[in-house]
Amino acid sequence: MAIYLEMPELDKDFPFRILVNDGDILTTPHWHREVELIYVTKGTISLGIDDVPYKLREGEIAFIGGGLIHYVLASPGSERLVYQFDLNYFTAGNKENLDLQKLFAELLPISPHWEKKDEIAVRSLLEQMNREMENQETGYQFALKAELFELITRLLRDIPQQAKQPKKINKLATQDVLEKLDGIFSYVEGHYQEVLTLQTIAEITGYSSFYFTKFFKKNTGKTFLTFLNEYRIDKAKWLLINSDLPVSEIITQTGFESDKTFYRLFKSSMAMAPLEYRSTMKIE
Repeated sequence: MAIYLEMPELDKDFPFRILVNDGDILTTPHWHREVELIYVTKGTISLGIDDVPYKLREGEIAFIGGGLIHYVLASPGSERLVYQFDLNYFTAGNKENLDLQKLFAELLPISPHWEKKDEIAVRSLLEQMNREMENQETGYQFALKAELFELITRLLRDIPQQAKQPKKINKLATQDVLEKLDGIFSYVEGHYQEVLTLQTIAEITGYSSFYFTKFFKKNTGKTFLTFLNEYRIDKAKWLLINSDLPVSEIITQTGFESDKTFYRLFKSSMAMAPLEYRSTMKIE
């Protein structure tokens, strides 16, 4: 499975799950179409959403809209519950024509920035859902669905929006497109340190270069070269945050053939130099 795109294995009849992660489990930068909430039940965790670093303490919550790139650093001694669900399940018959993915991507992502009463209400819902999932008493799925609808309503009505618009989210339409793209991303994950050409990736996927170019641009909104460069930059950012490797070694490890290209793309992406980014993003 490629790190860039994650495809959670959810029950298609009820696409919802809860995971328990301890502090030794980290997640490298990735995105998925499913909505995710992270509830810290013990200790403190460090995470990033759309390149913004946050620190959450016990009892606090992060909300991550579908399509937003995020990661969690290893945080020894901590524990977190991770809730994931597919919004498509909850939008059938939506007569208000609400674009939930867009609306959720615009919410303030961490509960310390919410009203205290709203944080308490969402936390209570998350705890109740976890109890239902653990006990699985008769009718527990009905209870979970009811609580999820209440959660969605509270998020829409009570959680404030960000002051500025978030970055463009990764919005993809169908499962078969996601699976095809996942194959492409998986190949890139295994070979991004090598020389990768458009012709090579097209041949690997069984497409002509012409068709592959159209397919990739249509379903990601960017060219393959742009994606590859952004992917390598994301890898470089991860190494800058999580290692003490010199920038020259990071350039080599992420597949850039030219230092000049790397510095130009990094500055264009982050509006700062790599070492400044390392200093800014590392959380003590």
